[in-house]
Amino acid sequence: MKVCAVIVTYGNRFRYVEKVIRALISEKIDRIILVSNGTIGKSYDQLITLKSKHNIEIVSLKKNMGSAYGFKIGIQKALENKDNEFIWLLDDDNQPEVGALETLKEYWTKCIENTDKSKTHALLSYRNDRPLYKEAVIKEQPYLMLGHRNSFLGFHVLEVFKRVYRKLFPPRINHSETASLGKVAVAPYGGLFFHRNLILSIGLPDESYFLYADDYDFSYRITKREGDIILITKSIINDLETSFHLKHDNDKSSRYFKTDSKFRIYYSVRNGIRFESENFVSNKFIYKLNMVLYLILLFLLFCTKPNQFKKFTIIISAIIAAFKKDFSEI
Repeated sequence: MKVCAVIVTYGNRFRYVEKVIRALISEKIDRIILVSNGTIGKSYDQLITLKSKHNIEIVSLKKNMGSAYGFKIGIQKALENKDNEFIWLLDDDNQPEVGALETLKEYWTKCIENTDKSKTHALLSYRNDRPLYKEAVIKEQPYLMLGHRNSFLGFHVLEVFKRVYRKLFPPRINHSETASLGKVAVAPYGGLFFHRNLILSIGLPDESYFLYADDYDFSYRITKREGDIILITKSIINDLETSFHLKHDNDKSSRYFKTDSKFRIYYSVRNGIRFESENFVSNKFIYKLNMVLYLILLFLLFCTKPNQFKKFTIIISAIIAAFKKDFSEI
């Protein structure tokens, strides 16, 4: 079973990617393809030095082409070598724990190998900063991380009432918290493990997403084609840096105050709307009602922090672009 790790890095992040690569070498990975997505200055020189010491293939892009394009190029490069039976996608700050890869290989050998599932199934390592995935397995709710149908950027008016109800009448949880594996409907790139045949079924990442929601678009194709994404909680990856949209995951609006990046705000909003509107909107009236309520609440929230109000205008422009189907770069 030959496994090729595909990693996408960018900017000045050698301090992370070096730890990831050393962990992969300890895991006895067969091959590493590192996509340098506009890596700058000293970090790039350090990557070249690291390459000279280990069996790493670097694909250099002159500028940051976005995560979708980076992983697309990396997967294509992995597929060029027929010895690469399996591909393990990792972000540049996804450090596997000891045994993470072996756990995936063991499950595949026992449960999927010698079946026709290799063309439709994928495995997913567990990342500690994404407990919602484990909760989805425990509760046997594969769509838990996507929220209610007709939600707008994760907001649904019914969920507001449910939260109030749960505070007044806390539910009894009967689910086993020792669940070690189960299905999830979508997955991030980081930790996704699959046979090369899967790409024949679902295709490559859609580079028009550029940043954000591209991983959901890519992975959800597995679910739509009646395949399974199986979270293996004993295959653990530690995130060396927490994504900005996860820092306050319980409050989806507060994430905008945790970044000053126009690109992060714009692309996360525009692409989030694109993904949900293409896959989870069955009632346009309810969807637009949720949008109006969300924007009213968000406007009031920004009014309490007038120095941050410019971000609200970025959100509005991203929403307009999404509904106009303008998916060009900004």
